Amino acid sequence: MRLLMLNPFYSPYLGGTEKHLVEVCRRLAKKHDVTVLTARLPNTKEKETIDGVRVVRSQAWILKQLPKPLPPPIPITPLGMVDLKREAAKADLVHIHNRFCYGAAETWMIKSVLEKKLGLTLHNARTIGVDEKTDALGQFYDDFIGKGVMKEADCIAGVSRATIESTVPKKWWGKCSVIYNGTDVKLFNPRVKPEGIEGELGLEKGFVLTNCRLVPQKGVKYLVEAMKGVDAQLVVFGRGPLKDELAKQAKKTGVNAAFVSQRLTDEQLARLYSACSVFVLPSAWEPFGMVLTEAMSCGKPVVGTDAGGIPEVIGDAGIVVPKANPKKLREAINRVLNNSKLSRRLGREGRKRVLSNFTWDRTAKAYEKMYGGLR
Repeated sequence: MRLLMLNPFYSPYLGGTEKHLVEVCRRLAKKHDVTVLTARLPNTKEKETIDGVRVVRSQAWILKQLPKPLPPPIPITPLGMVDLKREAAKADLVHIHNRFCYGAAETWMIKSVLEKKLGLTLHNARTIGVDEKTDALGQFYDDFIGKGVMKEADCIAGVSRATIESTVPKKWWGKCSVIYNGTDVKLFNPRVKPEGIEGELGLEKGFVLTNCRLVPQKGVKYLVEAMKGVDAQLVVFGRGPLKDELAKQAKKTGVNAAFVSQRLTDEQLARLYSACSVFVLPSAWEPFGMVLTEAMSCGKPVVGTDAGGIPEVIGDAGIVVPKANPKKLREAINRVLNNSKLSRRLGREGRKRVLSNFTWDRTAKAYEKMYGGLR
């Protein structure tokens, strides 16, 4: 099968969506002809082959300043539609990753002009419970643009059931498949040792860890509040506009917190997970939560909120608490810290759950199954 994948970013620019795309494409390329059409960003080649995947990059300029809560940067590719028409003409199926602004124009080209099969992956759910402005913008976008992309798609993948149910109108659920993100279970595994990562980063032993962008939807302010009654250091790994505000909150409330914002290699990140006593994802909105599966794959106990896809990820292999509830977060963290037997059990169950449900091989096979249903 000849597949064309569309996304504004690709390797070496790797966020969660791009990691998903890279891991899936390199596996699909073993059996299929896979091309990725993306934006040409600094220090990248116009065309190259990476792990069997043909990568074509359209010349782009970057929008860095956007009104909140829109997330910069966004690449604009003036010649993108020309490249899309050329590349899509060769494909059996064209797959868009996310339904945002570029997807609307691409959908028109793919369906109306080229009459090609169209796949869509929802890496992000509709924003619900973040803040009034963000929620309203998400609803406005989907009502006027996003629904058009979802309507035209021949198949839709969502990274969690919650993503599909909160984003896709019920009348189109029949063409939807839940395809979870995967995890590098060889890199993130219980045999990884901290090897002095605490000393390298100036951290205390036995810390509570979170790993996320420092933006409102990640709910880190609730975790800082929860830590007032926890006898351990909080380590916040991530960058974002709320860093200074969160640091001030921690200092004002007497919370022992360390903010780690430098880039870490994947190997260093695995060691960081290995060194923590418990991993916490306190999100107010979360389509999946790839950091949870990374921590679980390392055999660490996890605590998460009931936002979006988090309960699907954790299942019975961790503790789920109501979002925006510092008291319940505090109780769950202390429960793990004060019960070594529970901590070990959750760590074992988490690793087993990842191996059974969240590997990239399973993700790629799920895509093949979805595509097979279109023939």
